[in-house]
Amino acid sequence: MRRYLFIPFLLCLQTAFTQEPPEKYQEIWSQVNTSEPGSKAVLKDLEKLRKNNPSDPWIYWISGINCNPVTGQDEAVAFYRKAISVDSTFSHAYYNLASTIDDTTEKAHHEIIELYTKAVTYNSTLGFAFLGRGYSYLELKEYDAAMADCERSRKCPDMDPMQSNMLQLQILWKQNKKQEVMDLVRRIDFSSGFWGTEDEMLLAALYEEIGDKQKACICYRNAAEPYEMMDENIPEKIANALKKCH
Repeated sequence: MRRYLFIPFLLCLQTAFTQEPPEKYQEIWSQVNTSEPGSKAVLKDLEKLRKNNPSDPWIYWISGINCNPVTGQDEAVAFYRKAISVDSTFSHAYYNLASTIDDTTEKAHHEIIELYTKAVTYNSTLGFAFLGRGYSYLELKEYDAAMADCERSRKCPDMDPMQSNMLQLQILWKQNKKQEVMDLVRRIDFSSGFWGTEDEMLLAALYEEIGDKQKACICYRNAAEPYEMMDENIPEKIANALKKCH
């Protein structure tokens, strides 16, 4: 189940760019964004474009985006690596390679950091790359580096400020800076966003602590939604919390 709850965030990471492909690829880019991953018609068109544009990293990147986010990750990785092989400065491919890694080991986080670092080296406006690197630093308990990337992400044009705010909250929480966390929750309406189940439960508990039942209930409902979408049983803890929201 955890893998499936990760998918919406993964899709967000894979397509979080202000820069779109060149004009000649706008038609296929539109098809990719409006068709099911793995559509036979799109696959055929992509194959033809790769044959006609073998030295253009954009078409390999688009091909990677088109892969199924669950069953086609190995294929996507191959496309991103091909994009880098034809252009070693193609920042988007480094970014997307990092976004395909869902391993939680220390070694994996170091690999993610290396890939995101290459992405921002060649394109310093990729806010989601700074954000992703910040989360890996957070997992490694390198809090100063995580906060620095959080602040860098805020300055990038592709970033939703709420994403940076959530990273800030997570860093403060992991450092046991409870008062700063509570001040942040009072100042910013995190219930207006959509977060992972664990984050929603944390936010709900924080809102309950400051006496904001309405926002707590919004977070509990958001925590339950992925289970409902996948037709899974809602965990007892969430179900019991929702009973208080009627």
